[in-house]
Amino acid sequence: MRVLLVRPPSVLGRMSRQNLQHPTNILGLASELNARGHEATILDLEVAPPPPGMSSTDVLLAEIDASDVEVVGVSVVTPHVPAARLLLGAARRHRPSLLLLAGGPHATALPGDLLSEIPALDAVCLGEGDEALPELLDAVAAGRSPTDVVGWMFAEEGSTGAREPLADLDVLAPPDRRLLDWAAYIRLGGFKGVASPGIVRSGIHAAQVHLSRGCYARCVFCSTNSVWGERARPGIRRRSLEHVLTEIDELIDTWHVNHLNFEDDIFPPTLAYLDRLCQALAVRPVTWSCNARVDGLRREHFEAMAASGCLKIDFGVESGSDRILELNQKLVTRDRVESVFEDSRRAGILRTAYLMLGSHIDERPEEVEQTWNLARAIEPDYITFTLACPYPGTQLWKDCREHGYLELRSGGRPDWKRYGYYPGLPPWRFHHFTPSEMVAVQKRFLRRFYWSPGFAWRMLRRVRSPEQLRALLEAGRDVTGFIGGRHVGAEG
Repeated sequence: MRVLLVRPPSVLGRMSRQNLQHPTNILGLASELNARGHEATILDLEVAPPPPGMSSTDVLLAEIDASDVEVVGVSVVTPHVPAARLLLGAARRHRPSLLLLAGGPHATALPGDLLSEIPALDAVCLGEGDEALPELLDAVAAGRSPTDVVGWMFAEEGSTGAREPLADLDVLAPPDRRLLDWAAYIRLGGFKGVASPGIVRSGIHAAQVHLSRGCYARCVFCSTNSVWGERARPGIRRRSLEHVLTEIDELIDTWHVNHLNFEDDIFPPTLAYLDRLCQALAVRPVTWSCNARVDGLRREHFEAMAASGCLKIDFGVESGSDRILELNQKLVTRDRVESVFEDSRRAGILRTAYLMLGSHIDERPEEVEQTWNLARAIEPDYITFTLACPYPGTQLWKDCREHGYLELRSGGRPDWKRYGYYPGLPPWRFHHFTPSEMVAVQKRFLRRFYWSPGFAWRMLRRVRSPEQLRALLEAGRDVTGFIGGRHVGAEG
């Protein structure tokens, strides 16, 4: 069958350039579909702005006609719900015979609600779609009932139940990056193509690679477990290193990528895996960065990572309060955070601290100050300071809903478009913070860090070319525009 997989436009405005990535989720699905005999293409509306006088909906309809597609699938994270509703509704009116599907974190967490909210939908995928989507299309193409395929909730026939998580990730088709419009990412994201925040060396050309799926932790603000499901416990499924290296070598040889972003929920999958990965990367012409927790790595690991080309690690810290860290089930302590940041600094690796207000609903103002004090103590090269978002499927969502902290619209649903880490005025609150107070604290925190003379001096010392300076200035304008801008909306 002819299939078009769609990522809706970003809701982040200019800040989307600082978070831009290839849509590896739908890329993997399209690659798998093509390997199984279907004809799948990708439309990434995050990097495909409509021509003058047209909308994103017009772009979608034009692509439907150009490719004569039979199936449209939309990847739905929570803030994409309104856009998905518009896109799918227009597709249904334009070509009523289309099979319209949705998947992704929000679809998995609230499948019945999404089917009700988007009447144009035929079905919602529950969890991973790597096997569920090809099997559904195989059934439709063969004239069999799709309601026999496990892993779906249908608009009319109900749910066929969740399927077992895929145990062997190596059986999946490799990502076919010919499906991506590489030039579009460069136009929007600058010379790097996709985001590698904080790495501005000249000539960088980046892509992201995933080593595993799942997580062993149960952080109350994280939607990972709602996507992969309790059925995936103990939590981490790894690709073989050989499988990963084949993908990396193709990125180097075919796409001239020289920097990799490893963006797993858990990095590394195991310490033995890390050792073998570092040995392999040390003999390849790439540098790399990664996300990591702070509960598994030690100085010797950081030294091996640096020697193999690791330039930066983004650490999930969240809070400087041991009480909040325990309540949000981070499985780390403040002392451990300080130790890890010192060890990675000594290894010469740049470090980002991911910090958060409201990672637990009961966080207090004095505990946010503890987070700031921790940030000063660990001296990160970069920080993010986001507002914890109560995404559907998380414990934080359940807690906010139980306390009546979710602002609802006239139809009884939240304003999903504002559900993100940079929401303007958030349509939720916590025990000790109103929406306005959250935004005020967030911007004060970011101003303290990014508007300090010391930060500007550290950045300028790293500049080695006009290209780097332009990238730094563009990022600075985006961040400054956010910090200095006025939030909009109304408190509930």
